[in-house]
Formats: sequence, structure tokens, C-alpha cells
Amino acid sequence: MGGNMGKTWSRSFRQGNAIYKLNLLATESIRSVEDRFIALVGLDVRTIRVLRLIGDNPGTTFAELTVMTGLERSLVSRLIQNLVRGGHVERRNDDADARRFGLFVTQAGQRVRDRADLLSARALEAVFEPLSPAEVQAFIATMDKLADWLDSPDYAQKATRIFDSIDFGDSGPV
Repeated sequence: MGGNMGKTWSRSFRQGNAIYKLNLLATESIRSVEDRFIALVGLDVRTIRVLRLIGDNPGTTFAELTVMTGLERSLVSRLIQNLVRGGHVERRNDDADARRFGLFVTQAGQRVRDRADLLSARALEAVFEPLSPAEVQAFIATMDKLADWLDSPDYAQKATRIFDSIDFGDSGPV
């Protein structure tokens, strides 16, 4: 895998709505670097994302990590197990509650994360090549604003109102 989706994926991109376009951009940008990350740091991009979140939030729990990643519980569990088995992350019992454990990045995990951070920075240089610095800043600011909105109760209420108000004029789902 890796590389790009072919020379024509951007044609279908232009035919999609904004949500489709965001998904396609994310998928293609990850796909274009996935093989390099595996070859150079030994982990795929999704596993590196989990490693970064643990490093940025020392002591985070499995449940917290599941919420932070937005991934299925079983997948997060597998990714954590792989990181623990690989010596990148360790579990420590919580001093206040022995039933609870926190996750911490090991020295080996930090070395992998440092390498992955360098690879990510270089990948972003390539992705953002056609944009001016001001366009990159505006794009990132827009993504941050959308993330805050999508994570808000106001968005959840708005989406519920919109979808609840749809009437296809028949008795139910197709």
C-alpha cells in the first residue's frame, strides 16, 4: 500500500461535499506516508497517534484514550497491547485506586515518538507545499474551529434538530 490512490483520485474529490473532501484528504495524506512510518519507526500512523496521546497525557487511562482517539474500544485495546509488548508504553497502577492503571511512554517509546515527530514535520512540508504560510495558518485555524464546534453540545443539538426535522414523505427508512 502507500503512495497515492492513483492519478485520478483528485477528480472524484472535486465531485464530493466538504465532509467527503475532508475524509479523502485525511485518508490520502496518511496513505502517502504510512509505509515510510512503518519502515522508519516500526509503527503505523494510527499507533503513533495513540503513542503521542499517551506521551502528551501521561497517566491517561484506556477509557480516556478511547474518547481522545475516537476509535473503537477493541482497536484502542489492541493498539495499547502492541505498544506495551513493543516496550513503547507501560501500564502503572494508580496509587489511589489499584483497579485503575495509567499509561506512560517509556524511553524507547519516546525515541520512536521523536522520530515520528520528525517524519510528520517533513510530511507536512510536502502536503502544504502549494500553500503560503498564511494559507496553512488559516487552514489549521479553520480545522481547530471546526473541531471545537463538532465537540460542542451546541453542535450535537443542532445536528439532532436538523436530522429530526427531515421528512422524506414516506413511512420510514429505505
